[in-house]
Amino acid sequence: MRGDVAAIVPAAGLGARFGGRTRKPFAVVGRHPLLAHTLRALERSAAVRWIVVVVRPEECAKAQRLLVRYRIRKAMLVSPGGASRAGSVARGFAHLPRGARWVLVHDGARPCVSAALIERTVREAKRWGAAACGLPASLTVKSVDARGWVRATLRRDALWLAQTPQVFRRALFAKALARTRRRWDTFPDDASLVEAAGGRVRMVMGDPLNLKVTTPKDVVLAGAILKGAVR
Repeated sequence: MRGDVAAIVPAAGLGARFGGRTRKPFAVVGRHPLLAHTLRALERSAAVRWIVVVVRPEECAKAQRLLVRYRIRKAMLVSPGGASRAGSVARGFAHLPRGARWVLVHDGARPCVSAALIERTVREAKRWGAAACGLPASLTVKSVDARGWVRATLRRDALWLAQTPQVFRRALFAKALARTRRRWDTFPDDASLVEAAGGRVRMVMGDPLNLKVTTPKDVVLAGAILKGAVR
């Protein structure tokens, strides 16, 4: 499976809900920085050949030292992020090698991703052209207005909670970035760029343990998952 998949790892967000003095990508989970756990998972994956890391401009040197310390040999470079998630991913995309035919985007704040999930998502993308992992909604979901009144109760059987990795044929993702450029700040994930450009995305069963670290409490849970205490 390895050979033509390049991973973009966006880690340039503000992390407003995380707080604290240490920026989220460099917060310690267990004994290592959060971003290091994520990169090591991609480094171990047989499905990924190259990695491009995207961080805030002032953190590029720090991220480069992290790559050296943790021997992330698949990493090509560290790129400064943009003004939005899509803008950051686009900057990473601009540095992909010519041989990369498939683009995998994975949140820098998802350190618990498994090799099986990465490979499953890549396999489905290569079959359908685009794939995103996620979980079927297990709770009742309601649409609520700005004043707190319920507008509608949505059909749970048609709702999924998106995760990463998300994988796309390179040409398809390039077209999506170009067509949505003026609205990059309105898209919550990478699959939605492809959807807005008229592409179809196949949903793949994700993993409940593929946690996205958002608050300091999530650091404790991620540490337990990585140690194997939660399975």
